Amino acid sequence: MAKHMETEHDDAHPAAPHPVSRRDVVVLGGTALIAAALPALLFRRAPKSLSFDADVLLKLLADPEAAAKLGEIWFAESRPGETRAVYETRLARRLRAFGWSPSATPELAHRALAATTRADYRTGRMVEIEKWQFAETEADLCALAALVMREHTPEA
Repeated sequence: MAKHMETEHDDAHPAAPHPVSRRDVVVLGGTALIAAALPALLFRRAPKSLSFDADVLLKLLADPEAAAKLGEIWFAESRPGETRAVYETRLARRLRAFGWSPSATPELAHRALAATTRADYRTGRMVEIEKWQFAETEADLCALAALVMREHTPEA
């Protein structure tokens, strides 16, 4: 004879979930609106608040003016966002992954930039500018150079 063990009765039909109240809908809707607006609010900050000195990275370029021209071509061809804070944030995030910080030496910044660019090529993160293929990091740096040059060049 098999020993009969008492088991808890598993309910084949669990209790119905609580109905969604109007309050829940309002709270969830408000949360969604805030979450959607947050990125736009963050990128409206002034570039100086990012503690990122774009000029340090632009000094690593052999020809910042040529990079700025490529950035302007990219803006005209692809119409990516033209907000300096976006490119500063992207570059800072990528470079930090390779040991860079805003207080890094130029040598460390150069090594981090080269490593980030190599990683873009390895993973296929590419951007086309005038039928040339660039790593995303390179394209972002060109875009940043264009935006910095716009600020330094008085408008006619």
